[in-house]
Amino acid sequence: MGLARLHGKRKRRVGLMAAATAAALASAVLAGCGDDSGKKLTHPPYTVNSVQLGFATAKDIGKGAVQFKDSDHGSHVIYTPPSSVPTCPYVQRADDTTVQVQPAVELVGGNPTGRFIVGPTNPQRSTLPVVTQGAVVFTTDALADQGMKTVLAEAAKCPGSFTVIGGPPVVVGDYKVNRRSFESAGWTGFAQQLAHTSPPDLNTGTYDDLVTIVAHKSNAVIYLGYAQIHKMGKRADSKEKIEKLMKVTLDRLG
Repeated sequence: MGLARLHGKRKRRVGLMAAATAAALASAVLAGCGDDSGKKLTHPPYTVNSVQLGFATAKDIGKGAVQFKDSDHGSHVIYTPPSSVPTCPYVQRADDTTVQVQPAVELVGGNPTGRFIVGPTNPQRSTLPVVTQGAVVFTTDALADQGMKTVLAEAAKCPGSFTVIGGPPVVVGDYKVNRRSFESAGWTGFAQQLAHTSPPDLNTGTYDDLVTIVAHKSNAVIYLGYAQIHKMGKRADSKEKIEKLMKVTLDRLG
């Protein structure tokens, strides 16, 4: 996904979030989607342009953040199409899954916004999160409902844990996944939390904390991912932070 592409290698750790900052920013198209206000800016039925008014902005994330559209030309350490909706991030690298699971799905019949990323320009010197977001807009509510059913069916296959043994050091390690239902302001879907820890011999002293929310309302399916790096022993708090940010997005969308 785009969030793995934004983060470069931090001097004090090696991990999933440490991948190709220069590549992502060098090929980025600076984006102006979203609005700094928390007020209602649009309403159903949505269009590709109107749904972007709800997207998180650099100002929402914090001082030093930038926002850009994923150009699809950066690191492919962990690749999913920018037009896809996440269902089980990073599972494509897993070595111990018992069924075929897709990390993301592309929804037939919809018009995608593409993937937008908000995060720090220099992850080596910032504690800001990396936010990835996007949406697929359909011509009818029924088509959007069917699209969401496709997402839910694939997300249900995501295992509670998996392991990546081979590949770049940034992805090697253990992954734990928890999923729960999500509902807010008429939007329904799920929130999925993923925690990644590196093997002991890498001695990172940190773990990756990613929460992704996928939700559906009217003729749109939207998603938002919120990723942070924590020191071992620190409580994961991306769940609380993404819910706050998602509320801002949904308030704007009406």
